[in-house]
Amino acid sequence: MVLHYVRESWESYRENWMSFVVAELFVLIIVGIVALIGLGIILSSAELSTLMLLSPKELIPRIGSVLSLFAGVGTAFIFFIISGLVWIYLKTGLYGMAVQSLRGKTRVKSMFNVAKRLGLTGLLTSVLVFIIAFFLMTILVMGFGIFLREVGAVIGFVLFLLVMILFSLIFPGIVVDQLGVIKTIEMSIRIVMKNYFEMLGLLLLYGVLAFVISLIPLLGALIVIFVLAPMAWMSLVLFYKMKK
Repeated sequence: MVLHYVRESWESYRENWMSFVVAELFVLIIVGIVALIGLGIILSSAELSTLMLLSPKELIPRIGSVLSLFAGVGTAFIFFIISGLVWIYLKTGLYGMAVQSLRGKTRVKSMFNVAKRLGLTGLLTSVLVFIIAFFLMTILVMGFGIFLREVGAVIGFVLFLLVMILFSLIFPGIVVDQLGVIKTIEMSIRIVMKNYFEMLGLLLLYGVLAFVISLIPLLGALIVIFVLAPMAWMSLVLFYKMKK
């Protein structure tokens, strides 16, 4: 049954591959520019390496440089966060393209149209899921790690990943049914819980494919970004529509 989603996604992708490639390029360029600004701010701090090697006594006379360095790193961090938020915002639009492609043809402008309408919901939902994930990972990894040390930390992390599968359908809920933040999380959890092992199999299949393909230098990364990722979004949308 898992292969059914992959086959359907491949057929839809073949009809719309150019639109997805162009849309992905737009996303990479926009997000990349913001991230590069942050990276440039860090690299522009020429005294970064030397300041880190100074002793506390040597740092005191140069406290202004230290504060300037921290301010630069803080500003760069803000740009990195912004790049992540932009990616999530546009990702909502990419899921909108996935929905359209399963019906027939999609266009690049659909990414921007859907992002404009539903991007804020995608952002708020992702932030909430991130907060939940942060506390969940802390509890599981630290909890098991306290009793079983390194092995426990690994077990806790695996359990964390298995639980996070429950949130796999938040974006399909947003773009297919225009659900709100709480509703799309509830719907994702409900659907995945009823079809957990099928969803696990689907995600593992794409994960293994991505890992194997990425072993091909350069070309593998391009295939994962421009082919496998859009297919995965379509498969999740199809899964959501068939199971809701």
